[in-house]
Amino acid sequence: MKHSKLHSLSKKTMTISKPRVKVEEEILNDFMRIIEESNGVNPWSKPWNPSSSEGHINFVTGNRYQGMNVIFLEMYQFSKGHELPCWVGYQQAKKEFNCVPKKGSSAARIVRPNPIKIDLKTDDGKPVLDKEGNPDFYMKMTFKGACVFNIQDLVGLDDAAQQKLDNKIAQFKGECQENARPLAERCKDAHDRLMIFKEDLKGGLRHGSDRAYYRDDLDSVTMPNREDFKSDEAYLATLAHEFSHASGHKDRLNRKWLNNYSQYRPQEELVAELSAVLCANRLQITCDTQNHASYLGGWASRIKDSKNPAQELFKVFAYASKAANTVLGEA
Repeated sequence: MKHSKLHSLSKKTMTISKPRVKVEEEILNDFMRIIEESNGVNPWSKPWNPSSSEGHINFVTGNRYQGMNVIFLEMYQFSKGHELPCWVGYQQAKKEFNCVPKKGSSAARIVRPNPIKIDLKTDDGKPVLDKEGNPDFYMKMTFKGACVFNIQDLVGLDDAAQQKLDNKIAQFKGECQENARPLAERCKDAHDRLMIFKEDLKGGLRHGSDRAYYRDDLDSVTMPNREDFKSDEAYLATLAHEFSHASGHKDRLNRKWLNNYSQYRPQEELVAELSAVLCANRLQITCDTQNHASYLGGWASRIKDSKNPAQELFKVFAYASKAANTVLGEA
């Protein structure tokens, strides 16, 4: 929750290129469907388990999915009840494991960067030259849609392929279990990481209130006492939510939705909530901000009723990614 006087909007803005409309609309529909089907439960508050220690990964390359793709995959994993955050593309599954998706399974949608070179031109169409006399340009970041399948939705095309896949999954689970850290250790590390961001707050962090909120006029976060939360993870996830609001302060990301909160409250609240999801994923804790699906669905529905809902939601995801990077010092 954000609570404050409002700053005027700075001329400094963040430019986000949008993916193709089809991809945007598919992701918007998935987002709304998952929230509606979650039966009042926050769609990313599933308990953390050792298999999530590496985050969402491509099961073939071992690379971690980043940014807004983590949000997409978290929601999809929750909605399907999958235990493992491991994904592969259709062709990867066939090539590496001789496996295909099970009948009736569906893919999770993600986006991939697709930078495009744009030549700079004058008003009369002539090339703009740089200091060396070469045609100047800039790179515009766009995105393409892609589909991945959870490895638990795969089936081998023969017995040998199925055995190979089963062995790989068992090995992965075993390694995760062996390397799993105790909850108390993970919570301590998460607290220490978040306290680094606290030092940048001009008004600091205060406790003793009956609710959690950020004030941008004071640049301060106020929280209930730790014992008022049902768990350390719930406290830390809520703190990450409020710090995510603080990331938008004019001296940090200068997010227009925070600076004009009364006008953009649905967008700003979703940014903070989804940023908390990303923070929790990296900190290896459960993202339990105690915000019900009805709360999230209310904000999402207002975005869906806006002029360009799919594009607006995509901006939410992009801003949330930047907010999480700022809170965790990874910007």
